[in-house]
Amino acid sequence: MDRTENSQRAVLYINLGFLEYNYRAIKSILPEHVKVLCVVKADAYGHGAVRVAQRLNSIGVEYFGVATIDEAINLRKNGIETPLLIMSGILPWDDPISFLEYNLTPVVYDLYTLKRIAEAHSKFKIPLKIHIKFDTGMGRLGFMPHEGQYIIEILKNIDNIHIEGVMTHFSTSEIRDEYGLNQIKKFREVLEFLKHNNIEPTYIHMANSGGIINYPEAHFNMVRLGISLYGSYPDTSLKKKINLKQIMRLTSKIALIRDFSEKNFLSYGRTFLTQRKTRIAYVPLGYSDGYPRALSNKGNVLINDKRCCIVGRICMDWILIDITDCPDVKVGDEVVLLGYGGNDSITADEIAGLEGTIPYEVLCRLSKNIKRCYID
Repeated sequence: MDRTENSQRAVLYINLGFLEYNYRAIKSILPEHVKVLCVVKADAYGHGAVRVAQRLNSIGVEYFGVATIDEAINLRKNGIETPLLIMSGILPWDDPISFLEYNLTPVVYDLYTLKRIAEAHSKFKIPLKIHIKFDTGMGRLGFMPHEGQYIIEILKNIDNIHIEGVMTHFSTSEIRDEYGLNQIKKFREVLEFLKHNNIEPTYIHMANSGGIINYPEAHFNMVRLGISLYGSYPDTSLKKKINLKQIMRLTSKIALIRDFSEKNFLSYGRTFLTQRKTRIAYVPLGYSDGYPRALSNKGNVLINDKRCCIVGRICMDWILIDITDCPDVKVGDEVVLLGYGGNDSITADEIAGLEGTIPYEVLCRLSKNIKRCYID
């Protein structure tokens, strides 16, 4: 028998209406000719790639980006026929033929992979679209700008490998600075070199969520929309520039309430000592569910539209909440750990700030064991 959301320890509500709102909000600040590639890697940043892609597909999104071939195949098997860019490319143990079988487009960023593709083509003569990535200052993946000549040499005698896209990646798009502007300059020089050698790709893309807002000159004719699609910001300073809605809401319920006198230690490590008569609510969720242990003694939750403090160490399966100043709270009441509750909200950006990380990590690590419920 299936367990309903009312019988779950915790539920993640994913608001697909907010997802669509965020997409349109970003789309509205782009020139009309600029396409949007929506990034749904890491299971759409923990939101559920299939359902997210299906909704975006229904409103006309023209390209999706994933990290791996397995993520792409999962989307294909669930009816997504939209072009898929495999942003981690063809790994050494991947079979290039699989990309042809499922009509996938790999990012190519090194000579070894480019030669493998050329060898596969020589055997099978099947057309393949690729996006070539250049490293203009990220220091991660990509051909160095001076390696453009090698690409031309390898591909000059191969007819059915089409360079559909050319791309690069900002190192710090969340701020606008001279380094970012210099990356754009280097990328433009690469594009000019390729054009001089008769390579004019359909898509040219550089800007991610931060770049979309901070570097309009880097929009070219495609942008890659990731974290902002889900309602979070690459940097909290960007909240002043665009209004987004967090689409994820994590809730649980109070399972137990206990009263303590003063001078009682609570939870592991004796990190919290009651200073007064204290009422504690116990919530059956913990770091095994991907909720950060780093929020021990400093995180907040929302109960009956009020902020309440997390006290003591967060456990593998339990969180302790001080509800002393909320006398009406009872067993079974909803606890909002992430998302909206009344007129307040706990954002991924807030949680990330408290634990010294980024909202991407907050969203991606929430366990797949938590039931996802999709609302509009």
